[in-house]
Amino acid sequence: MFGPDDLTVIIGERINPTGRAKLAEELKEGRLDKALADAAAQAAAGADYIDVNVGAAGVDEVALLPRLVQAVAAETGLPVCIDSADSAALAAALDAYDDPRAIVNSVTADDESMDTVLPLVGDRGCYVIAMTKDKGGIPASADERTVKAERILARASSFGIPAERVLVDCLTLPAATDSDATPVTLRAIADIRQRLGCPVALGASNISFGMPERPVINAAFLALAVQAGLAAAIVNPLEEGLVLSIRAADFLLGKDKMGRAYLKYYRARKA
Repeated sequence: MFGPDDLTVIIGERINPTGRAKLAEELKEGRLDKALADAAAQAAAGADYIDVNVGAAGVDEVALLPRLVQAVAAETGLPVCIDSADSAALAAALDAYDDPRAIVNSVTADDESMDTVLPLVGDRGCYVIAMTKDKGGIPASADERTVKAERILARASSFGIPAERVLVDCLTLPAATDSDATPVTLRAIADIRQRLGCPVALGASNISFGMPERPVINAAFLALAVQAGLAAAIVNPLEEGLVLSIRAADFLLGKDKMGRAYLKYYRARKA
């Protein structure tokens, strides 16, 4: 999993209360119905992992995150990406969900972030998403993002975390406001995969911000990212054509032998 010849891993991003008032209200009340429905829908749509984020005003993350992580894993049978800026909530969720496939989302190149998150990852032997930024923001160039990745990988190694367990997120900026956004991100993906030998993860939705027909742009961008070396896509698998685009890219690049995964997904959609 996450190797250069493996199928692209799809991480469903929908369980996130940001901008979703109804979900935020349910989580605040300790109710999981909508979150679990989102998890099941994403699993049916082709997700390989489910990202779980409960960060909203009035939510006790330390109590709720482990509960929802366990419930999502039981509901879907899929591994979980544990998404929180609260280190105590991360620790509680990792204690409750003992699975080496777990992903912690995320760590940055800031010393405080690395010294807080990486020990948790090292102790549990799970994966971690490493964002190529620090308090100074997102670097403008691919080379600078690679430097941030190198910094995190070096610190991760000191906690016993091998490079193959660090999913580097090269970060995506809106193409509508920066014509270099896509080329820079694609160069960073290729550089990090080739030079550092670690897997690369990426969220896609920012790339199309401010543009019409956003799912079309997201799907096209993800196909390019897979060609550049993307290992995991953090996306909404319910977006029309998105999963199909990723599976098509895997097939055309020779990662999906005889198109088996593509055909399986196609047939499941038609069933």
